[in-house]
Amino acid sequence: MLRIGLASHNPNNWLEEFRSACQLLGYEPIVIPIGRDDWMKDISGLHLFVWRTIMGDPSCMAEARTKIPIIEESGIPCFPSAHMLWLYDDKIRETYFMRRHGYPTPKTFISFDETEARTFATSARYPLVTKTHNGAGASGVMLLRSPQESLRLLDRIFCKQTILDKAIVKYFYYPRLRHGDFMLERRFRSRGNVARYAYFQEFVKSENDWRITTFGPNLLSVFKRQNRPNDFRASGSGLWEKVEANKLPVEACDLALEISNRHNFTSMTYDFLQRADGWVIGEISYTFVLNAIYTTTLFRKIDGTYHRTEPIPIGIMHLQAALGGMGKHAIETERVLKR
Repeated sequence: MLRIGLASHNPNNWLEEFRSACQLLGYEPIVIPIGRDDWMKDISGLHLFVWRTIMGDPSCMAEARTKIPIIEESGIPCFPSAHMLWLYDDKIRETYFMRRHGYPTPKTFISFDETEARTFATSARYPLVTKTHNGAGASGVMLLRSPQESLRLLDRIFCKQTILDKAIVKYFYYPRLRHGDFMLERRFRSRGNVARYAYFQEFVKSENDWRITTFGPNLLSVFKRQNRPNDFRASGSGLWEKVEANKLPVEACDLALEISNRHNFTSMTYDFLQRADGWVIGEISYTFVLNAIYTTTLFRKIDGTYHRTEPIPIGIMHLQAALGGMGKHAIETERVLKR
């Protein structure tokens, strides 16, 4: 029997999803108290370790990015892998990854240099989309319509430390830090720890985007996301549109599978936009909200053709994809409906 380790820090609904999937597949789910000092002894003998990290919890993200590489080094495959987790919830890393491998994205400018950022903002073509490097559901995403708007934003991003700020550090923090104030040290070191950068992206005008999610080498969830009313953003709208196999954006589907298979992404979500010259990828993410839309929009690629597939629980798709060859026997009842 395969032993599947489930991080105790999984959100409760995801923990139950993976527990249920293990039971349906005949695997043994083992909840690992991942936050304890002796967590390493509990991972021995696992065939897979699963940790659906909590995006809005920086402590959880830091812990997972510290421990998952160690677990992989122990010979235990992880969902997500260290590479998938490194990319997760970081648009700057995603953009550099896509650029490095030549995958199509909207034209994007990223700079940690204030002078370069101001030069770009002054001469750029508008409108532009600006984004924070993390955040989901279109949070931290704004449309800039002029150089003046961009320069005002850069004023705030690259603002210098004021005389008052310097005085507080010199006369409040430093005297107390010398006496070993533990909690103040933690607070002081986290002050201003958000990197100063400019992230400007080409505005691709569209009424919707396509959310394409890969699960293993040939299984996809595909649906349209309509923009929010009177908004340019589709992310977080909750306005989904299902499509039939003959309406699939085949080129985008093929590219999603190609990227996932090339980089061993056992599961990955891609947000595709259609530009005049072809498809571009706005963002990627190894995980998403736990919603049935992903179970009822499935297509499997067989002999180069996509066929609608019966619903499969999300947890099962994640486990099967992460286990690879070990999980191939798991679903015997799946039926592909060729249309």
